[in-house]
Amino acid sequence: MNETTAVDVLVVGAGPTGMTLAASLNSYGVRTRIVDRLTDRAHESRAPVVHARSLEIAQNLGFSDELMRRGNTSARIAVHLSPTQNFAIPFDDIGAPNTEFPFILFVSQAETEAVLNDHLVSLGQKVERGVEAVALTPDYSGVSCTLRDRAGHEEVIRASYVVGCDGGHSFVRHAMGVAFEGDTYPQTFVLGDVEVDGAITPDALNLYFGRHGLAVFFPLGKPRTWRMIGVSPRSVGAAVNPADSPELTLEQLQRIADVSVTTPLRLRDPDWLANFRLHHRQAAHYRSGRLFVAGDAAHVHSPLGGQGMNTGIQDAWNLGWKLALVLRGVATDALLDSYEAERWPVGRFLLRFTDRLFSGVTRLPETGPLLARVRTLVIGWILPRLFKSKKRRSRAFRTVSQLGIRYRESSMVTEGLPARGDGPKAGDRFPDAAITIGARSTTLHRELCGPRFHLLLCGPESLWPPGSTEELEKKYGELLSVRRLVRAGASPALADASGAVHALLAVRASAKYLIRPDGYIGFRGGGADLADTAGYLARILPLID
Repeated sequence: MNETTAVDVLVVGAGPTGMTLAASLNSYGVRTRIVDRLTDRAHESRAPVVHARSLEIAQNLGFSDELMRRGNTSARIAVHLSPTQNFAIPFDDIGAPNTEFPFILFVSQAETEAVLNDHLVSLGQKVERGVEAVALTPDYSGVSCTLRDRAGHEEVIRASYVVGCDGGHSFVRHAMGVAFEGDTYPQTFVLGDVEVDGAITPDALNLYFGRHGLAVFFPLGKPRTWRMIGVSPRSVGAAVNPADSPELTLEQLQRIADVSVTTPLRLRDPDWLANFRLHHRQAAHYRSGRLFVAGDAAHVHSPLGGQGMNTGIQDAWNLGWKLALVLRGVATDALLDSYEAERWPVGRFLLRFTDRLFSGVTRLPETGPLLARVRTLVIGWILPRLFKSKKRRSRAFRTVSQLGIRYRESSMVTEGLPARGDGPKAGDRFPDAAITIGARSTTLHRELCGPRFHLLLCGPESLWPPGSTEELEKKYGELLSVRRLVRAGASPALADASGAVHALLAVRASAKYLIRPDGYIGFRGGGADLADTAGYLARILPLID
């Protein structure tokens, strides 16, 4: 057993959450080790959906283009109620969601992990596979961590912090002594990555409400065109019920599809077949001293809505910059407390949201013939009218895509005085929009990215003459970027010739937006005086002289 050099952060678990956290920490120069007990990354598709907010994070880190190249975008949901009653819910005209990614990206988790792994390699960060944490002993100055590889060799390291991104059976969560509260759904589910022959709507999420079952087909693309997820109905019978079989067969999946779809579909060429039970649980706390949990180690949901993996990625994005600033000695422990304060309510909301959605949808097939007919009529009448409104579609997209998540109650956000009524508020995600810099077209998010705070001064340049921000820039150095948004101006000002961005931000005469490293508004205010902005920064980064 050898004592090795200390690290700043040990990340346990190298799925999408753990690798996102490692990438975020790396951007600040934080000494990080990331380990995973599995000898290889996922090659099954698992989570097949990457939502808009996760793509914005990928863009900030620099690998969104590659993720997009490997995936399949969809702008509609095809609902199948009977052989003759079908309709689509479009999302390609939802209005201005203020994002470069107004769609759902269907991409295999295997591809997502491959892109993340390649990104870490490009940064010089190695994922240590076949290595697990077997003991964690926190004290006042750090955590003594025992790591064991597949050959049984053990190594003891010192980490300032340990983050468990190690799934529902998290070793780190157990070491924290934190309860994982919730339950298991009673249904048995089936999954298959397959090719499909028949009348299925291409490049769309296909939702089938059969008389005796329910099936969802995701346009996965790789390693097979479709991912089918279904509920094993009682009407299939014990002989083909996957709960009674150690492994799911293509024949069983086909029989479940036969009673769950409204038109005949032939499944073939499976790449992955599985049956499983689902849980809905959340950790009572996300932090215990120097130990943290994120992703599935903190919360597990129903797969409806594709929230699980995406929520974990946002957990990592929220925690990474806070750990980095504390480790750099510019922020206090209070900043780390805000991780649980901000992310635990999000996990609770999504747990309840997916549970209600899941419970409602899975009960739909459990009806007799008469009720099934009533169900078909009701769904066929309500859903098209419900989503006919562009505003409702936009609201639904913002919820599912996680663009609408906000931290307005956080102690780490502040509204300036006098309060501004309109526009995005402190704690909201800062919206994206098209701008220009000189003759170059770009976007707010592309310009206001990177591991630092961004102060956006909105209004005529004369309000903040040269030198007016010099004191702030000198004090905070590389941790603060100051940009100006104007109606018209020379580079490097961000120009909004049409006035659309000023309207979006509710800028009349002037406004100040201080954007946190995770893209959320930490402070907003009006007027040209920067004393209130300086006060906010001094509270968040109090250890800078």
